[in-house]
Amino acid sequence: MLEAVIFDLDGTLTVLALPLDAMRRDTKAFYINQGLPSDMLEPADGISSTRVKAREYFFERGISNDAWSAMQHSVDSILSKHEASSAIGAMLIDGVLPVVEQIRSMGLKTAILTNNGREAVDLILKELPLQGLFDVIQTRNESPNPKPFPEGLLKVVDRLGVSVSKTLYVGDARIDGVAAGRAGIEFWGVSTGETSEGDLYSVGAALVTDALSEILKHIRIRMSSKA
Repeated sequence: MLEAVIFDLDGTLTVLALPLDAMRRDTKAFYINQGLPSDMLEPADGISSTRVKAREYFFERGISNDAWSAMQHSVDSILSKHEASSAIGAMLIDGVLPVVEQIRSMGLKTAILTNNGREAVDLILKELPLQGLFDVIQTRNESPNPKPFPEGLLKVVDRLGVSVSKTLYVGDARIDGVAAGRAGIEFWGVSTGETSEGDLYSVGAALVTDALSEILKHIRIRMSSKA
């Protein structure tokens, strides 16, 4: 029996407004300025893959944990500035509130796991009526590692008190699918962000829809078949 549904935020629940290209560009520029060879990075590298490459490079060269943590604090500040600017005027994707309300009416727990920072998410929560609809709202600042690492999802599952095998993660990006796969959690994709249906299936989505409302009937089928 399904116990919980965890959602990504931007592009899944809220209209994707993050300046992702600028965030990726500035993250790459920061690490390059710290000494990461620019030829290690590819145009397709996003924030997470850039971080992974940088971590491997600097730790191979003897960086201390404290120095790496300080570097991550600087990156977090860069990202938070972009996120805060886009959080003002945040908008829900059409139909989101009824979908989450109906999922909760089925007795399921709900949560948000986002790679956004806490500062930006708190701004969004002031703009939008999301707080009372989720048992857990977890940002990258509360996660041991950001997506595509699985630890954030596993921490949410633990906080909810549910089983990995009885949890769904719903998201709009490749890193959502990768994180879910690594955590052993079933992933359902929504093509309401920047990622195509085909790309979502390529990272392990068991289902992809073009509207969040479409997942309701599939959840009802899942619940009735396991009753």
